[in-house]
Amino acid sequence: MNTLIVLAHPESQSFCAALVRAAVRRLQAEGEVRVIDLYCANFDPVIRPSHFPCRASVERFEPMVEQAHQAATAAVTRDVAEHQAALQWCDRLLLAFPLWWWSMPAILKGWVDRVFSTDFAYGASDLAGRIAMICATAETKAARFEPKDGRNPLHHIERGILKFCGFTVAPSFVVSDIYALSDAERGNLLMEFEHHVASGLAGAAR
Repeated sequence: MNTLIVLAHPESQSFCAALVRAAVRRLQAEGEVRVIDLYCANFDPVIRPSHFPCRASVERFEPMVEQAHQAATAAVTRDVAEHQAALQWCDRLLLAFPLWWWSMPAILKGWVDRVFSTDFAYGASDLAGRIAMICATAETKAARFEPKDGRNPLHHIERGILKFCGFTVAPSFVVSDIYALSDAERGNLLMEFEHHVASGLAGAAR
């Protein structure tokens, strides 16, 4: 089982990064694990016309049209091509990030914008046959994460991005009230997450 972990936290000593290290320890017993640290890689999250030197249209820049054209002509930029190859390689995807304004950091949203491109992640091709999970840390109180109207606060990411692109979505792991946790509580959460990630990402057969 190949697992790809995408980390989007600017601090390498954050608890979010510690959760990723715990996941790596646990999942390495089941197969190969690769980690993409978006901040460390200085990933460019902005879709730019310069990313599309061979344009489908020179009159008007339409990102989805240009992404489809790149997919058809195999002319994807090197950074995106490397990350798309990692997605094709993996059976399981773990997205780890701090929850900012009830969503992902801009660098991760931009990674989705550029890497989950038209006719690669959805459209003529998708990422079906894989399983995905979200791991998020938040300053918000735990009560704010209780489902409302049958939806949890991460529904827009789980369904609107991951499920839309064909992933089977495993239950998310959210660490709330992050700044109030004691060292002992953090240690217990790391052990809990190891179990959660192993059980939640099990059974991702192609």
